[in-house]
Amino acid sequence: MRPQARAAVEADRPIVEALIARELAAGTVLPRRFVPAEFLVLAGPSGEVLGCASFSRWGPGVVEVGTVIAAHPGGGLGRAVVEAALARVAAGGDDTAVVLTAVPGFFSRLGFTEVPDAPWARARRLPAVALGDAALTRAVSVKARKSCAACPHLAGCTQSLLVYRLPAVALPAVA
Repeated sequence: MRPQARAAVEADRPIVEALIARELAAGTVLPRRFVPAEFLVLAGPSGEVLGCASFSRWGPGVVEVGTVIAAHPGGGLGRAVVEAALARVAAGGDDTAVVLTAVPGFFSRLGFTEVPDAPWARARRLPAVALGDAALTRAVSVKARKSCAACPHLAGCTQSLLVYRLPAVALPAVA
């Protein structure tokens, strides 16, 4: 049976926090507080948590998919977590998913495109790069002000920013 994505619940806290702690120690994710409404989990046949992802709105139409973690890397669970996360972003009516990551190659293989800017760079007041998309440019600036500027990891942050454009969904015709 294939793992199933579901909304996180309070009972998932211990395992999700353990996954986050493991990846924090490895340097692959930034700190993230577990708030069930902001997470999804990938669950196995008996309900065990096999992976997770978090969500944070950066602006209209732009949602960060963060804290992407597979309990057992290398078996396709990470891809399944990302696919479930993108489905949730699309279901919310948003058209752009972004990730900040220390492993850009993984996300590139899943169709994300690396962009030459990042909110941490703007928070450090490095020159901003025109992204060619006004909504994304505004969203990156908001993330820089609201999150990155106060992050204790700002001085050493080198996370790459990648973008995934969700396909437009045709709405049924109204009679």
